[in-house]
Amino acid sequence: MLSQDHPDIASRHRQLRASIVAQGVEGWLSDIADEPSRESLIYLCKFAFFTGILTKSQIGELLGADRAELKGLVRSWYDDHRRKGCGTC
Repeated sequence: MLSQDHPDIASRHRQLRASIVAQGVEGWLSDIADEPSRESLIYLCKFAFFTGILTKSQIGELLGADRAELKGLVRSWYDDHRRKGCGTC
């Protein structure tokens, strides 16, 4: 997983946010998506995953996550979704 101060976070954040804007779903984004950070990038990945913009494999590449990290992360997203319902991205 990318470190908090990884130099590519800002560029990966911009790239993913541009993909979300291109799909026309940026209106559903939370304010957390405004400033590049590791937390914000993870949020954008979750949002993009649940809106069908990114695959798990693409998320793994963006976050630099190995298989086990990615599996745990996506599982936590599904658990969160089951607890809170849709719209928690």
